[in-house]
Amino acid sequence: MPKLNAIVTACFFLMVEKSPGQDSAPGICLPEIRKNVITLTAGTWVPEDFYFSLLGSYERMIIQLPRSFIHSFWVRAGAGPWAGWGPTGVNYVATISALTGRRASHFEIGSGAVFTYWSDKKEFDPMINERYIAGFIGFRYQKPGGYFVLRTGLGWPDGIYLSIGYCF
Repeated sequence: MPKLNAIVTACFFLMVEKSPGQDSAPGICLPEIRKNVITLTAGTWVPEDFYFSLLGSYERMIIQLPRSFIHSFWVRAGAGPWAGWGPTGVNYVATISALTGRRASHFEIGSGAVFTYWSDKKEFDPMINERYIAGFIGFRYQKPGGYFVLRTGLGWPDGIYLSIGYCF
């Protein structure tokens, strides 16, 4: 009988799987935000003339501060077409940004440079007062460990923008 008890006990332990809820002990941190993001941003600006832009970009987290109010710093590079009432062209953007928050909702702010190509002139020329400045301030939804990003805010060259993306 002791052999039978030992065999049944051994079979029981071999068949029991580890429960997913047992993966972390109390006090262990949440999953981290994924460090790479590809986004597609659509924006419009109507201060005097109509302006629309579409921007595809790649972002990479370069610094993470686990215990700070500012959660992380990111770099972004992107390009995409823009159109006004008459002229059209392509924007090329590079920015560095700061992201706050630990959970899914984040405040973000960033600045950098934009180079604007005008199709009708066939040359690079800034749109606003000979300045190559890009920047934005907005809200970002990116769940730790998740694959989806949603961004919205106000910036240049995007104007009032909405952005969706994929994290990896």
